[in-house]
Amino acid sequence: MSQLKTSFALAEKYSAFYTGGQIQLSSDGKKLFCECGKEIKVIDLQTGRTTHTIGEAEEEDITRFILTRDDEYLILATQNQLFRQWKWKEEKTLVKTWRSVHNAPVTSLAFDPTDTLLSSGSADFTIKVWDITRGYFTHNFRGHTGVIRLTKFHPSSQRLQLVSAAEDYTIRVWDLTSSACIVSSQCHASLVTSVAFTDGGDTMYSAGKDKVVCVWKTDKWKVFKTIPVLETIVAVFVPLEFPSLVDEDDDDPKFVSVTAKGEVRVINVKTGKSEYSNSCRLSDADIDSDNADAYVTQAVYSSDINGIVLTTYDQNIVLLSKDFTCEKQLCGHLDEILSVHFLGEGDTHIAVATNTDLLKVFRRDTWECQMLQGHDDIITTLDVCGDFIISGSKDSSIRVWQLAPDTGFVTCLALGQGHTQAVQAVALARAALRPAFMVSGGVDMTIKIWAFPAEADVIPMATLRVAATEHGHDKDINCLAVAPNDKIIASGSHDKTAKLWAVSEGLHSLTLLAVLRGHRRGIWAVKFSPVDQIVATSSGDGLIKLWGLSDFACVRTFEGHDSSVLSIMFITNGKQILSSGSDGLLKLWQIKTSECMKTFDGHDAKVWAVGGTKEEDFFISGGADSTLVLWKDVTEAEEAERQEKAQKLVLQEQVLSNLIADKKFVRALGLAISLNKPFRALTILKEVMKQEGGEEQLERLVCKLRMDQIGSLLKFCVEWNTNSRNYFPAQQVVNLVLRNFLPQDLVKLPGMQAIVEGFSVYTERHLQRLDSLVMDSHFVEYCHSCMKHSS
Repeated sequence: MSQLKTSFALAEKYSAFYTGGQIQLSSDGKKLFCECGKEIKVIDLQTGRTTHTIGEAEEEDITRFILTRDDEYLILATQNQLFRQWKWKEEKTLVKTWRSVHNAPVTSLAFDPTDTLLSSGSADFTIKVWDITRGYFTHNFRGHTGVIRLTKFHPSSQRLQLVSAAEDYTIRVWDLTSSACIVSSQCHASLVTSVAFTDGGDTMYSAGKDKVVCVWKTDKWKVFKTIPVLETIVAVFVPLEFPSLVDEDDDDPKFVSVTAKGEVRVINVKTGKSEYSNSCRLSDADIDSDNADAYVTQAVYSSDINGIVLTTYDQNIVLLSKDFTCEKQLCGHLDEILSVHFLGEGDTHIAVATNTDLLKVFRRDTWECQMLQGHDDIITTLDVCGDFIISGSKDSSIRVWQLAPDTGFVTCLALGQGHTQAVQAVALARAALRPAFMVSGGVDMTIKIWAFPAEADVIPMATLRVAATEHGHDKDINCLAVAPNDKIIASGSHDKTAKLWAVSEGLHSLTLLAVLRGHRRGIWAVKFSPVDQIVATSSGDGLIKLWGLSDFACVRTFEGHDSSVLSIMFITNGKQILSSGSDGLLKLWQIKTSECMKTFDGHDAKVWAVGGTKEEDFFISGGADSTLVLWKDVTEAEEAERQEKAQKLVLQEQVLSNLIADKKFVRALGLAISLNKPFRALTILKEVMKQEGGEEQLERLVCKLRMDQIGSLLKFCVEWNTNSRNYFPAQQVVNLVLRNFLPQDLVKLPGMQAIVEGFSVYTERHLQRLDSLVMDSHFVEYCHSCMKHSS
């Protein structure tokens, strides 16, 4: 870790893959297709990573999409009333595009059991059935008086029947053989959200926002029972296997309902009662939230994994097992990232604060996300020490969390209330594995020290005790840091100053040591060096300053960011600083020389936070572009590669010298071209021209070169032609090339236009120079003639 770092490589990006809208599972249940803006993202549910992106960012918004049952093709319906058929697996290929022939955007798509017929429902109140193989629509159904929200084919390929539901609260059944509507039912009093068939297709369940499920017999398409659920229903399913707690000996028909509040129930059709239920809400607090009646927005079922995938109002993905317990959570859209830290022994987790009230903790290997409820408003700041997390929020409170190393679950240990306004900065003591105290500050301009809860006090949850409070600044406190020995605290504020405070024994008081003035804008970040007696500050003025703790003077100033420097951290045993700014860039600085060693561009907006692993082999950054970027330290790898290239170059140079000495000019010229050595190539050509019959040898040499070598040689000629001492070999080579190679082959060479333009300019100059010399030679002859006559 003591070697200076010189380069980071972008190892991985975790960005938004679901921004609301439709989702669909692949037939094997291993991949999830998610609507993300104008694209479809394909997520591997095991790794949590995006494997494919389908669609073009510059195209129209996607209104609906559907996957064929064999997972080969994906059909998108766009806002401009086009269908696009993609073959997405190995090589992403747009197979065909055709117009929807609807007068409004498509709002529903469904395949028949054979994947040859596709139904499209639209906001123009019509339904069309398409023959995908032949590429035309076979049926055009009219009858609904509202936007079509749902279409579904009967599961039996022998019964060519289509079920539709619209915003007119009507369910219609269409017979494709007779092209007629055979059923029109208003059994629901509100929008129908889902229909499901039993395996044989003899029974159908329909559910909607009217909080009831209608049970249909499909032989006569009659509703024979209506079951009240008393909650808005998002989806109904008939799974292959019900939860283990359901009585297996009971042969009564059952179905599963998913409500908007997140309740998943097994309902007995005969009794109309729930036999088993579970909640997929994060906590009971969601019941009282503003989005309680719309917590779940969509649900899909996979028979292969016998599980359910839900989407929530805040664009998260929840995977439920067959017992309806939460198996995995994925964060579809992070929104603005305010703070990020590696967590746990081995840095196995990543703690993230976004502009929500949920603390998000990711597993690095699968990107599985724990979304932890506790705060009542946006979490603005985090700090991590070992397995402990401290969070500060706009709800004026702080919370202490702990990661359990054996299970990987995070629990809240303690709650601290005492600030009168939003908490914007927190920091944990560093001297021990279990911090001795923590410090917080915020909009109320006060700094508070809190005693860290003892292990015996955290069951069920401790209340933190304020040990000391100090009025710290004249404006909002943006950042705090604790020295490695836990004896000094640094604070930074919008009042353009940073302050150093001494912590008393017993945490009873804070004593002001120094006020650090010099920045022209508010302070955004403050950090202590892990080795030296210095503290670093960064500001909205784009500067990073280092201050000595002995005399509190500014000892270094780093300039390079074009705007506010939002985050800084010491790395490489305090020899370097990694910073991020609102210009979207990360910069690596060497403290000794005050030099910016490298700039890294991985974000499209301001970068609020950077963090690193304990080994400093990986770093992570997060910002306003809703993206986490994982950077890998590749200093050693690049140095090894550079040394290997240098050694290889030395060997090749020796081989080249030997070939020239042995007069093996063909191989020598080829090697000089491959090494991109114009001067050595010129030397070889001059040696050839010195030989007896040099022009013929040169022509044979040029004719033996490959076309790619000819292209490189012509680029060398452009360079030689710029010098009057070397123009003659360049002109000769170009002459030989033009005489021995076809123009149509030469035109195909990359960069040929630039070669011709560059060569022509200097050739004209050489021609003018030669013409001038010829004229001068005539003048000499004239002078000589005059002298003869006069004598």
